Amino acid sequence: MAQYMFGAGMMIAIPKKEIATPRILGTMQEVSIEFSGSTKELFGQNQFSAAAARGQQKITGKAKMAKIDMNTYNDLYFNEEMQVGQNLAVFNKECVVENTGATVTPAFGSGETYIENLGVTNYAGETLERVKDTPKVNEYTVDEKTGKYTFNDALKKKPVYISYLYQTTAGGKRIVINNALMGEAPTFKGIFNGRFAGKQMTLILNACTSSKLSLISTKLEDFSIPEFDFAAMADDANRVGELSTAE
Repeated sequence: MAQYMFGAGMMIAIPKKEIATPRILGTMQEVSIEFSGSTKELFGQNQFSAAAARGQQKITGKAKMAKIDMNTYNDLYFNEEMQVGQNLAVFNKECVVENTGATVTPAFGSGETYIENLGVTNYAGETLERVKDTPKVNEYTVDEKTGKYTFNDALKKKPVYISYLYQTTAGGKRIVINNALMGEAPTFKGIFNGRFAGKQMTLILNACTSSKLSLISTKLEDFSIPEFDFAAMADDANRVGELSTAE
């Protein structure tokens, strides 16, 4: 009986670590894995080749998955040290300029720290200009250490809309992306499994490395689908992997 495969299938990446946690590429959209090799043809005086030989081979793959998972991104591509915390953005937070000092300081909870100013607009929707000191009408200053905004006296008791970036240690994960030396990249075992009508096909690639991570791909009224490309190579035992099917 013939064997077919339907749907996106499943792919798991197992980092090359002493104690490795398998990373399931969640909400899989599609996977493509291609075997290709170069050929060298021998010609004589006739039109068609007398012989053809296969030279170098390569295995390349591409996977698209919708689930956002920092551990997967880090193990497959960045290979950095994971840290606790998350950088969050606040857009157009309405604040009333204080009568004393014409200032506004967003309130932060425990474990929250102001990072960076993302702009200010007034009650008329006009973008205010940031200046170094002594703001005039439609200008402001900001202390990047504390997040304290200072405005011209003309804005006292009037609303402004502040956007800023802050960091919290209450949850989330983050990594600092460093400028690593060339040649350094994480290695993982890639396992693909597809099935249909009770039959399975499994491809195991013993050693893979990712060449590209398309992390953000937003579109109006659609989900972002991260995508990563990878290449397979022989492992330390000179084995590339295994392919198995029901037929």
